[in-house]
Amino acid sequence: MKTLKNFLLQTTAVSCVAFSMSVNAAEGGSSQYLPGFYGDFGMAASSDSGNYLSNFFGYNWAGNDDNGSSLLFELPGVMRVTEQKLLGGAYSFGFYPYALHTTYNTTNNGVKKESARGGAGDMYAVPILLSWQWDSLSFVAFEGIVVPTGAYDKNRDLNAGRNTWTFDNNFGVTWNPDNGKYDFSMMFGYMVNTENNATHYRTGDEVHVDYSAGYYVMPSLGIGVTGSYYRQVVDDSGAGVPVNAISGEYSSIGPVVTYTVKMGERDVNFSAKWLHEYNVNNHIPGDYAILRTSLKF
Repeated sequence: MKTLKNFLLQTTAVSCVAFSMSVNAAEGGSSQYLPGFYGDFGMAASSDSGNYLSNFFGYNWAGNDDNGSSLLFELPGVMRVTEQKLLGGAYSFGFYPYALHTTYNTTNNGVKKESARGGAGDMYAVPILLSWQWDSLSFVAFEGIVVPTGAYDKNRDLNAGRNTWTFDNNFGVTWNPDNGKYDFSMMFGYMVNTENNATHYRTGDEVHVDYSAGYYVMPSLGIGVTGSYYRQVVDDSGAGVPVNAISGEYSSIGPVVTYTVKMGERDVNFSAKWLHEYNVNNHIPGDYAILRTSLKF
């Protein structure tokens, strides 16, 4: 049914682009969270022990009358599922480097200004992930850490990194009724940001939820709907917090397709999704196109 039904192959979410939108909370109006990167089918499903490789390739475009942005990114990741147990759950760990190219343009009094940046972004590390499975229910809990490895200069309009650490606490569940023909998954995350030591600005805590509902047309092909919700729940603090800053909030939804093929002796899984943002509050609305490739090696 799902030879790679593995949350480990489907998770990671970092946004290392700093946009200048002074009305928004969060430094520069940005966040380490991007919708849809915590998986689709089988967000919390368990896998056999071994090494797993995944690659996320995506494009985000957003804009309104005054501002516009684009983000092309790739996140190759490696996860190790061990045979060790902790609190009854299988222990895993891994990391995801991040490469990106981003552009940002803004218009002020009829004058258009454009910026571009590329290179390595902030890496996403998973030092501990625990997964449990009972019949058709699977659970996962993990700590993700965004490491400030991307280039940053407080005097630049656009950076590849945010110069802060983010601790991303997550818990997810997957339900596969009717012998696995259906897949219902949800992931809840709570992000805690440290202070940017170059600006002495601290972005407040953030909540994000990712979900999907899918059906397997055949064992190798699944179709469904996926989406997300994001909101900043704690005010910013430190130097330079905008007066009357309003926290960002938005949702996204779109279709997802997953397909598994045989390449030699290996099962290789492809997942493609498109997400459109809606119910946007103090955030530039956009769309996301994402292709994930994953396999065990």
